[in-house]
Amino acid sequence: MSVIVYELNEVPRRLLDFYADAFPSSAFAQLRKHSNLFESVTADVGSLSPWITWPTMHRGVSNVDHEISDLGQTLTKVNAEFPNVYNILAENGIKVGMFGSLQSYPLPENLENYCFYVPDTFAAGDECFPDKLSDFQSFNLSMVRANGRNVSSGIAVKNASRFLQNSIKLGLQPKTFIKLSNQVIMERFNKDRLVRRRTSQAEIAFDLYFRQLQNTQPDISFFYTNHLASSMHRYWPTIFPQDYEDGKFDSGWLKQWAGEIPHAVKVANFQLQKIIDYCHQKNSELIVCSSMGQGAVEDVEPVETSVLITNVRKLMSYIGLSSDDYQPKLAMSPQVVITPLGEACEPALKRLQRIKFNGSSVGVRRTASGDIRFETSLVNQTSIEILDGNKIIAPNEIGIENVNLQDASGAYAYHIPEGIFMHYNPLKLNQNNIEDTWTPISVLDLAPSLLKKFGVQPPPYMKGESIFTTIT
Repeated sequence: MSVIVYELNEVPRRLLDFYADAFPSSAFAQLRKHSNLFESVTADVGSLSPWITWPTMHRGVSNVDHEISDLGQTLTKVNAEFPNVYNILAENGIKVGMFGSLQSYPLPENLENYCFYVPDTFAAGDECFPDKLSDFQSFNLSMVRANGRNVSSGIAVKNASRFLQNSIKLGLQPKTFIKLSNQVIMERFNKDRLVRRRTSQAEIAFDLYFRQLQNTQPDISFFYTNHLASSMHRYWPTIFPQDYEDGKFDSGWLKQWAGEIPHAVKVANFQLQKIIDYCHQKNSELIVCSSMGQGAVEDVEPVETSVLITNVRKLMSYIGLSSDDYQPKLAMSPQVVITPLGEACEPALKRLQRIKFNGSSVGVRRTASGDIRFETSLVNQTSIEILDGNKIIAPNEIGIENVNLQDASGAYAYHIPEGIFMHYNPLKLNQNNIEDTWTPISVLDLAPSLLKKFGVQPPPYMKGESIFTTIT
């Protein structure tokens, strides 16, 4: 029997219950009724981020041990010391498929037991296995670069054209292509629909993953999606307004964006139903999990504008760096990350300290890999004045601007330690009493449980418990 791991980033039990109750015939409800249900709790300490908590789940040790703290971090040392569970399985002869899991770049040196391997959407390059999937990854990464805090209406034409030429062969379904076409058309009539491009990327990725799953039939495969987490961050008040003070959010805003989380849920539900049907056909098992969850942010204020670094090239040029002095990296807005390529960055950072925007400054942090991360945190400014000492600088000259947020949303929900873990076996369907069937577990339990399930002895550093029995 094979296993499919559907990584539904940051979804908590509360959201799952909300939609399973509302739609009792949905895949969400079916999974809740017939799965072994666990509420997972992250083992990490300090600030929780998905690029930290997913490695914890995959490696069976917390961030205290694996020390992964940033996107794009060099993982050579940790991959040797605490390898991902999918790499351990592959090294033990288990056929593995991997699509988009966080911190999965670069490709493993030995791909002998991989059926397919597509790194995450923050990868430093577009390399994939098989190589034909690289056209998708190139397009995928270009869309991530274009869509930061606001979603761009543009498309990286060159990357998109190359992908679309091969998209049907790679697995893009005609129904998905029609939905994408309708999405572009609807954007022309309703600019609010632009935000759904984040979900469109997940729809494309899933089609390609599912084609690889059908064609190669790995013993175990992993598929990661962030589209629902992205919507929850922004639009949680539209689903759970009771989590906030009365009148905190304008009724017009609540109505305007009320459809976004339901749209994201509908896409996840469609994908899960397709996997459930596949599991019944192939006698496969399904694990739906999140490495942590989300919950309402207390004392949050509606956010309409945010001061952001909108052009890293202009900012770096202003403080004295040329394109030969640094390499920009993909990062999650409002963060901007560069890799220094020489010694010029240090004096340039001192010049950056002189620059103030409305009395604030760019936050600078050096990551564990030696990269430099810039971040701004000023919101709801009616205007912006940028000063270099006593000199006034125009925003478009320096690449720091006061941006009107297209959906007037901040981080209204944020990370909490508790996530979900559902184990669905079509040969052993449960009949759950929903109120008392959720068992708390640690996210450290996933990696050793999967290893034992495939008859592989977990390494001594994995202290997690076994969740299910070994495949025979």
